[in-house]
Amino acid sequence: MTDQPTAARLPALAVPCPSCGSQPGQLCTSHSGTRPRRSDVHQTRTATWRATQTTRST
Repeated sequence: MTDQPTAARLPALAVPCPSCGSQPGQLCTSHSGTRPRRSDVHQTRTATWRATQTTRST
C-alpha cells in the first residue's frame, strides 16, 4: 500500500488548476487553500487537461 494520495496519480496534475491556482504537479486545494484534495482534482482542472490532450492529437 502507498502513502501517495489518489489524486497524485491523476493525469490532470500535469496542468495548473484554474480553480485554486495549484501549479502542475501540486494537489488541488479545498477550503480556501487550507487542505489538499487528496482523492480528486477540480473539474475545471480536468477539463483543462482534456483540452490540452485534444489540442495535441489534432
